[in-house]
Amino acid sequence: MPSTQSRAPELPTQRPGTGAPPAPARSPGSTGAVGVPAPRPAPERHAPATSPTPASPVSPAGRPRRVRVVAVTALVGLAVAGTAGWTVQQQAERARLDEAAARVAAQADAQLARTRVDAVLAASRPATSGTRTDVAAYTAEHAAEVDRLTAAADEAADTLWHARHAGDAADELRTAIRHARAVARSERASLASLRDARAGLVGPADAATAAEKAWRTAEARRLAAERAEAERAARERAQQDTQQDRRQDTGTTPPSATPTIPQGGLVCTGTGGPGASEASTSSLGAAINAYRASLGLARLAVVRSGSLVGHALDMGTAGGIWHSGRDNIVGCAGSADPSYLVQAWSHSSSHDAQMRRTDVSTMDVGAALQSGWLFGAVLFR
Repeated sequence: MPSTQSRAPELPTQRPGTGAPPAPARSPGSTGAVGVPAPRPAPERHAPATSPTPASPVSPAGRPRRVRVVAVTALVGLAVAGTAGWTVQQQAERARLDEAAARVAAQADAQLARTRVDAVLAASRPATSGTRTDVAAYTAEHAAEVDRLTAAADEAADTLWHARHAGDAADELRTAIRHARAVARSERASLASLRDARAGLVGPADAATAAEKAWRTAEARRLAAERAEAERAARERAQQDTQQDRRQDTGTTPPSATPTIPQGGLVCTGTGGPGASEASTSSLGAAINAYRASLGLARLAVVRSGSLVGHALDMGTAGGIWHSGRDNIVGCAGSADPSYLVQAWSHSSSHDAQMRRTDVSTMDVGAALQSGWLFGAVLFR
Protein backbone atom coordinates (compact mmCIF):
# COMPACT_ATOMS: atom_id res chain seq x y z
CA MET A 1 0.00 0.00 0.00
CA PRO A 2 1.46 3.22 -0.89
CA SER A 3 2.49 5.65 1.87
CA THR A 4 -0.10 8.23 2.93
CA GLN A 5 2.50 10.99 3.06
CA SER A 6 2.64 12.85 -0.22
CA ARG A 7 5.82 14.26 -1.49
CA ALA A 8 5.95 17.96 -2.14
CA PRO A 9 6.05 18.65 -5.81
CA GLU A 10 9.28 19.98 -7.12
CA LEU A 11 9.13 23.60 -8.45
CA PRO A 12 11.37 24.83 -11.16
CA THR A 13 13.90 27.36 -9.85
CA GLN A 14 15.73 30.40 -11.42
CA ARG A 15 19.40 30.69 -10.72
CA PRO A 16 21.33 33.73 -11.83
CA GLY A 17 23.59 33.23 -14.76
CA THR A 18 22.00 29.98 -16.02
CA GLY A 19 20.24 31.70 -18.87
CA ALA A 20 17.34 29.19 -18.64
CA PRO A 21 13.93 30.77 -19.13
CA PRO A 22 11.50 30.47 -16.25
CA ALA A 23 8.95 27.72 -16.30
CA PRO A 24 5.50 28.77 -17.41
CA ALA A 25 2.80 28.70 -14.80
CA ARG A 26 0.66 25.63 -14.66
CA SER A 27 -2.99 26.11 -15.37
CA PRO A 28 -5.37 25.07 -12.63
CA GLY A 29 -6.56 21.55 -13.12
CA SER A 30 -3.77 20.78 -15.46
CA THR A 31 -2.28 17.31 -14.82
CA GLY A 32 0.13 16.91 -17.67
CA ALA A 33 3.74 18.01 -17.60
CA VAL A 34 4.78 21.02 -19.61
CA GLY A 35 7.04 20.13 -22.48
CA VAL A 36 10.12 22.14 -21.59
CA PRO A 37 13.65 21.05 -20.93
CA ALA A 38 14.15 19.78 -17.48
CA PRO A 39 15.94 22.10 -15.13
CA ARG A 40 19.14 21.27 -13.43
CA PRO A 41 18.58 18.87 -10.60
CA ALA A 42 18.38 20.63 -7.30
CA PRO A 43 19.14 19.21 -3.96
CA GLU A 44 16.23 17.24 -2.82
CA ARG A 45 14.17 19.00 -0.24
CA HIS A 46 11.81 17.31 2.06
CA ALA A 47 8.89 19.37 3.17
CA PRO A 48 6.70 18.45 6.11
CA ALA A 49 3.72 16.39 5.37
CA THR A 50 1.14 18.93 4.44
CA SER A 51 -1.40 19.31 1.82
CA PRO A 52 0.01 20.27 -1.51
CA THR A 53 0.34 24.03 -2.07
CA PRO A 54 -0.41 25.22 -5.55
CA ALA A 55 2.46 26.91 -7.29
CA SER A 56 2.35 30.74 -7.49
CA PRO A 57 2.09 32.04 -10.97
CA VAL A 58 5.30 33.69 -12.20
CA SER A 59 5.13 37.17 -13.79
CA PRO A 60 6.28 37.58 -17.34
CA ALA A 61 9.80 38.81 -17.86
CA GLY A 62 8.86 42.47 -19.00
CA ARG A 63 6.61 43.40 -16.09
CA PRO A 64 9.28 44.51 -13.56
CA ARG A 65 10.69 47.02 -16.07
CA ARG A 66 7.28 48.58 -16.66
CA VAL A 67 6.78 48.88 -12.97
CA ARG A 68 10.08 50.64 -12.62
CA VAL A 69 9.24 53.07 -15.50
CA VAL A 70 5.87 53.88 -13.94
CA ALA A 71 7.52 54.45 -10.60
CA VAL A 72 10.17 56.75 -12.05
CA THR A 73 7.53 58.68 -14.00
CA ALA A 74 5.49 59.12 -10.85
CA LEU A 75 8.53 60.39 -8.95
CA VAL A 76 9.37 62.84 -11.74
CA GLY A 77 5.78 64.09 -11.74
CA LEU A 78 5.88 64.56 -7.99
CA ALA A 79 9.21 66.42 -8.30
CA VAL A 80 7.86 68.70 -11.06
CA ALA A 81 4.69 69.38 -9.10
CA GLY A 82 6.73 70.17 -6.01
CA THR A 83 9.08 72.43 -7.97
CA ALA A 84 6.13 74.29 -9.58
CA GLY A 85 4.51 74.79 -6.22
CA TRP A 86 7.75 76.09 -4.72
CA THR A 87 8.24 78.48 -7.68
CA VAL A 88 4.72 79.91 -7.29
CA GLN A 89 5.27 80.30 -3.59
CA GLN A 90 8.61 82.03 -4.19
CA GLN A 91 7.05 84.46 -6.72
CA ALA A 92 4.27 85.31 -4.29
CA GLU A 93 6.83 85.94 -1.56
CA ARG A 94 8.89 88.15 -3.86
CA ALA A 95 5.81 90.16 -4.89
CA ARG A 96 4.94 90.67 -1.24
CA LEU A 97 8.50 91.87 -0.49
CA ASP A 98 8.43 94.24 -3.52
CA GLU A 99 5.13 95.71 -2.39
CA ALA A 100 6.49 96.21 1.11
CA ALA A 101 9.63 97.87 -0.30
CA ALA A 102 7.49 100.20 -2.47
CA ARG A 103 5.46 101.24 0.58
CA VAL A 104 8.63 101.95 2.52
CA ALA A 105 10.07 103.99 -0.40
CA ALA A 106 6.83 106.00 -0.74
CA GLN A 107 6.86 106.75 2.97
CA ALA A 108 10.51 107.79 2.72
CA ASP A 109 9.75 110.12 -0.23
CA ALA A 110 6.85 111.68 1.62
CA GLN A 111 9.00 112.20 4.69
CA LEU A 112 11.76 113.72 2.54
CA ALA A 113 9.25 116.09 0.89
CA ARG A 114 7.95 117.17 4.29
CA THR A 115 11.53 117.69 5.44
CA ARG A 116 12.28 119.92 2.43
CA VAL A 117 9.15 121.99 2.96
CA ASP A 118 10.03 122.39 6.63
CA ALA A 119 13.54 123.47 5.64
CA VAL A 120 12.22 126.06 3.16
CA LEU A 121 9.77 127.38 5.71
CA ALA A 122 12.42 127.54 8.39
CA ALA A 123 14.79 129.44 6.08
CA SER A 124 12.18 131.87 4.81
CA ARG A 125 10.36 132.83 7.99
CA PRO A 126 11.40 132.75 11.65
CA ALA A 127 9.52 130.10 13.58
CA THR A 128 6.93 131.41 16.01
CA SER A 129 6.12 129.75 19.29
CA GLY A 130 3.97 126.71 18.68
CA THR A 131 3.08 127.81 15.13
CA ARG A 132 4.17 126.30 11.81
CA THR A 133 3.37 127.81 8.42
CA ASP A 134 1.77 125.29 6.10
CA VAL A 135 2.50 124.95 2.39
CA ALA A 136 -0.58 126.89 1.28
CA ALA A 137 0.40 129.90 3.37
CA TYR A 138 3.97 129.72 2.09
CA THR A 139 2.78 129.58 -1.53
CA ALA A 140 0.51 132.60 -1.04
CA GLU A 141 3.28 134.61 0.60
CA HIS A 142 5.72 133.59 -2.15
CA ALA A 143 3.32 134.83 -4.84
CA ALA A 144 2.83 138.10 -2.93
CA GLU A 145 6.60 138.61 -2.70
CA VAL A 146 6.93 138.02 -6.45
CA ASP A 147 4.26 140.69 -7.09
CA ARG A 148 5.99 143.13 -4.77
CA LEU A 149 9.36 142.52 -6.41
CA THR A 150 7.86 142.98 -9.90
CA ALA A 151 6.23 146.26 -8.87
CA ALA A 152 9.50 147.47 -7.34
CA ALA A 153 11.39 146.60 -10.53
CA ASP A 154 8.85 148.53 -12.62
CA GLU A 155 9.18 151.55 -10.34
CA ALA A 156 12.97 151.35 -10.56
CA ALA A 157 12.73 151.18 -14.36
CA ASP A 158 10.69 154.41 -14.31
CA THR A 159 13.35 156.01 -12.12
CA LEU A 160 16.01 154.87 -14.58
CA TRP A 161 14.13 156.44 -17.49
CA HIS A 162 14.11 159.80 -15.70
CA ALA A 163 17.79 159.44 -14.74
CA ARG A 164 19.26 159.37 -18.22
CA HIS A 165 22.19 161.59 -17.19
CA ALA A 166 23.10 159.66 -14.01
CA GLY A 167 26.16 157.98 -15.55
CA ASP A 168 27.58 155.09 -13.51
CA ALA A 169 24.69 155.27 -11.04
CA ALA A 170 22.27 154.60 -13.91
CA ASP A 171 24.33 151.56 -14.98
CA GLU A 172 24.23 150.13 -11.44
CA LEU A 173 20.47 150.62 -11.27
CA ARG A 174 20.04 148.92 -14.65
CA THR A 175 22.02 145.91 -13.38
CA ALA A 176 19.93 145.73 -10.19
CA ILE A 177 16.71 145.80 -12.24
CA ARG A 178 17.88 142.93 -14.45
CA HIS A 179 18.78 140.87 -11.37
CA ALA A 180 15.43 141.57 -9.74
CA ARG A 181 13.47 140.53 -12.81
CA ALA A 182 15.52 137.31 -13.09
CA VAL A 183 14.80 136.43 -9.45
CA ALA A 184 11.08 137.18 -9.91
CA ARG A 185 10.93 134.78 -12.88
CA SER A 186 12.81 131.99 -11.08
CA GLU A 187 10.62 129.16 -9.74
CA ARG A 188 13.28 128.24 -7.18
CA ALA A 189 13.57 131.68 -5.63
CA SER A 190 13.02 131.63 -1.87
CA LEU A 191 11.28 134.31 0.14
CA ALA A 192 14.65 135.51 1.39
CA SER A 193 16.07 135.90 -2.14
CA LEU A 194 12.93 137.75 -3.31
CA ARG A 195 13.17 140.18 -0.41
CA ASP A 196 16.90 140.67 -0.90
CA ALA A 197 16.39 141.45 -4.61
CA ARG A 198 13.70 144.02 -3.75
CA ALA A 199 15.92 145.62 -1.12
CA GLY A 200 18.77 145.68 -3.63
CA LEU A 201 16.84 148.13 -5.81
CA VAL A 202 16.58 150.85 -3.18
CA GLY A 203 20.22 151.93 -3.02
CA PRO A 204 20.87 152.10 -6.78
CA ALA A 205 17.56 153.92 -7.35
CA ASP A 206 18.39 156.57 -4.74
CA ALA A 207 21.91 156.97 -6.15
CA ALA A 208 20.61 157.38 -9.71
CA THR A 209 18.04 159.95 -8.57
CA ALA A 210 20.69 161.93 -6.72
CA ALA A 211 23.07 161.82 -9.70
CA GLU A 212 20.36 162.99 -12.08
CA LYS A 213 19.46 165.83 -9.71
CA ALA A 214 23.09 166.89 -9.49
CA TRP A 215 23.39 166.87 -13.29
CA ARG A 216 20.27 168.97 -13.70
CA THR A 217 21.52 171.48 -11.14
CA ALA A 218 24.87 171.77 -12.89
CA GLU A 219 23.17 172.05 -16.28
CA ALA A 220 20.87 174.80 -15.03
CA ARG A 221 23.87 176.72 -13.72
CA ARG A 222 25.66 176.32 -17.01
CA LEU A 223 22.69 177.56 -19.01
CA ALA A 224 22.21 180.46 -16.63
CA ALA A 225 25.84 181.44 -17.04
CA GLU A 226 25.61 181.22 -20.81
CA ARG A 227 22.42 183.25 -20.79
CA ALA A 228 23.99 185.89 -18.59
CA GLU A 229 26.99 186.07 -20.86
CA ALA A 230 24.78 186.38 -23.93
CA GLU A 231 22.76 189.15 -22.33
CA ARG A 232 25.93 190.97 -21.34
CA ALA A 233 27.25 190.68 -24.88
CA ALA A 234 23.92 191.83 -26.23
CA ARG A 235 23.95 194.87 -23.99
CA GLU A 236 27.42 195.77 -25.14
CA ARG A 237 26.44 195.45 -28.78
CA ALA A 238 23.29 197.44 -28.15
CA GLN A 239 25.34 200.21 -26.64
CA GLN A 240 27.64 200.15 -29.62
CA ASP A 241 24.67 200.30 -32.01
CA THR A 242 23.18 203.16 -30.04
CA GLN A 243 26.39 205.12 -30.20
CA GLN A 244 26.60 204.47 -33.92
CA ASP A 245 22.99 205.51 -34.43
CA ARG A 246 23.60 208.73 -32.57
CA ARG A 247 26.29 209.64 -35.01
CA GLN A 248 23.69 209.45 -37.79
CA ASP A 249 20.98 211.99 -38.40
CA THR A 250 18.10 209.56 -38.70
CA GLY A 251 19.34 206.96 -36.25
CA THR A 252 19.37 204.33 -39.02
CA THR A 253 21.30 203.69 -42.14
CA PRO A 254 19.42 205.78 -44.71
CA PRO A 255 18.10 203.93 -47.72
CA SER A 256 19.80 204.41 -51.03
CA ALA A 257 18.50 207.14 -53.25
CA THR A 258 17.15 204.67 -55.74
CA PRO A 259 17.59 201.15 -54.32
CA THR A 260 17.21 198.35 -56.82
CA ILE A 261 16.96 194.58 -56.52
CA PRO A 262 20.39 193.11 -57.33
CA GLN A 263 20.91 190.01 -59.39
CA GLY A 264 19.80 186.95 -57.49
CA GLY A 265 17.22 188.86 -55.44
CA LEU A 266 13.49 188.06 -55.27
CA VAL A 267 10.60 190.40 -56.06
CA CYS A 268 7.85 190.99 -53.49
CA THR A 269 4.93 191.71 -55.84
CA GLY A 270 2.89 194.82 -55.06
CA THR A 271 5.56 196.52 -53.01
CA GLY A 272 8.24 199.12 -53.58
CA GLY A 273 8.42 202.88 -53.80
CA PRO A 274 8.71 205.58 -51.18
CA GLY A 275 7.03 205.37 -47.82
CA ALA A 276 8.97 202.52 -46.15
CA SER A 277 9.24 202.87 -42.37
CA GLU A 278 10.96 201.02 -39.55
CA ALA A 279 8.97 198.18 -37.90
CA SER A 280 9.30 196.72 -34.41
CA THR A 281 12.45 194.61 -34.19
CA SER A 282 11.48 193.30 -30.75
CA SER A 283 8.17 191.95 -32.11
CA LEU A 284 9.95 190.09 -34.90
CA GLY A 285 12.51 188.71 -32.42
CA ALA A 286 9.71 187.61 -30.06
CA ALA A 287 7.99 185.74 -32.90
CA ILE A 288 11.22 183.86 -33.67
CA ASN A 289 11.67 182.96 -29.97
CA ALA A 290 8.07 181.72 -29.79
CA TYR A 291 8.76 179.41 -32.72
CA ARG A 292 11.93 178.11 -31.05
CA ALA A 293 10.05 177.48 -27.79
CA SER A 294 7.49 175.34 -29.65
CA LEU A 295 10.41 173.12 -30.67
CA GLY A 296 11.85 172.96 -27.15
CA LEU A 297 14.77 175.26 -28.02
CA ALA A 298 16.27 177.96 -25.82
CA ARG A 299 15.29 181.61 -26.11
CA LEU A 300 17.74 183.96 -27.84
CA ALA A 301 18.57 187.50 -26.88
CA VAL A 302 17.06 190.06 -29.33
CA VAL A 303 19.18 193.04 -30.37
CA ARG A 304 18.08 195.82 -32.73
CA SER A 305 20.64 196.31 -35.50
CA GLY A 306 20.72 199.72 -37.18
CA SER A 307 22.45 198.36 -40.25
CA LEU A 308 19.84 195.60 -40.64
CA VAL A 309 17.02 198.14 -40.16
CA GLY A 310 18.54 200.19 -43.02
CA HIS A 311 18.73 197.06 -45.19
CA ALA A 312 15.05 196.28 -44.46
CA LEU A 313 14.12 199.83 -45.55
CA ASP A 314 16.11 199.39 -48.79
CA MET A 315 14.30 196.14 -49.54
CA GLY A 316 10.90 197.74 -48.87
CA THR A 317 11.67 200.65 -51.16
CA ALA A 318 12.99 198.40 -53.91
CA GLY A 319 10.07 195.95 -53.57
CA GLY A 320 12.25 192.81 -53.19
CA ILE A 321 14.65 190.95 -50.92
CA TRP A 322 18.35 190.06 -51.06
CA HIS A 323 21.20 189.43 -48.64
CA SER A 324 23.31 192.30 -47.48
CA GLY A 325 26.28 190.23 -46.35
CA ARG A 326 25.60 191.03 -42.70
CA ASP A 327 22.58 188.73 -42.23
CA ASN A 328 21.58 185.05 -42.22
CA ILE A 329 17.97 185.28 -43.35
CA VAL A 330 15.86 187.91 -45.11
CA GLY A 331 12.22 187.85 -46.18
CA CYS A 332 8.95 189.64 -46.86
CA ALA A 333 5.36 188.80 -45.93
CA GLY A 334 2.08 190.39 -46.93
CA SER A 335 1.10 191.22 -43.33
CA ALA A 336 2.44 193.45 -40.60
CA ASP A 337 2.14 190.52 -38.14
CA PRO A 338 5.69 189.10 -37.72
CA SER A 339 4.36 185.54 -37.12
CA TYR A 340 3.47 185.35 -40.85
CA LEU A 341 7.06 186.14 -41.80
CA VAL A 342 8.36 183.53 -39.30
CA GLN A 343 5.93 180.98 -40.74
CA ALA A 344 7.19 181.72 -44.27
CA TRP A 345 10.78 181.22 -43.11
CA SER A 346 9.85 177.87 -41.43
CA HIS A 347 8.67 176.54 -44.81
CA SER A 348 12.16 176.97 -46.25
CA SER A 349 14.66 174.35 -45.07
CA SER A 350 17.66 176.70 -45.13
CA HIS A 351 15.85 179.54 -43.30
CA ASP A 352 14.28 177.07 -40.83
CA ALA A 353 17.71 175.60 -40.04
CA GLN A 354 18.95 179.07 -39.09
CA MET A 355 16.02 179.64 -36.71
CA ARG A 356 16.64 176.22 -35.07
CA ARG A 357 20.34 176.77 -34.38
CA THR A 358 21.57 175.72 -30.93
CA ASP A 359 25.10 177.13 -31.24
CA VAL A 360 23.99 180.76 -30.93
CA SER A 361 22.63 182.90 -28.12
CA THR A 362 21.72 186.19 -29.82
CA MET A 363 19.98 187.50 -32.92
CA ASP A 364 20.44 190.92 -34.46
CA VAL A 365 17.16 192.06 -36.05
CA GLY A 366 16.09 194.70 -38.56
CA ALA A 367 12.48 195.24 -39.80
CA ALA A 368 10.55 197.67 -42.03
CA LEU A 369 6.99 198.19 -43.32
CA GLN A 370 6.06 199.16 -46.85
CA SER A 371 2.56 199.05 -48.39
CA GLY A 372 1.37 196.77 -45.56
CA TRP A 373 4.20 194.30 -46.14
CA LEU A 374 6.78 193.40 -43.48
CA PHE A 375 10.42 193.17 -44.53
CA GLY A 376 12.91 191.57 -42.15
CA ALA A 377 16.62 190.73 -41.87
CA VAL A 378 18.17 188.65 -39.04
CA LEU A 379 21.74 187.70 -38.06
CA PHE A 380 22.15 184.77 -35.58
CA ARG A 381 25.35 184.76 -33.53
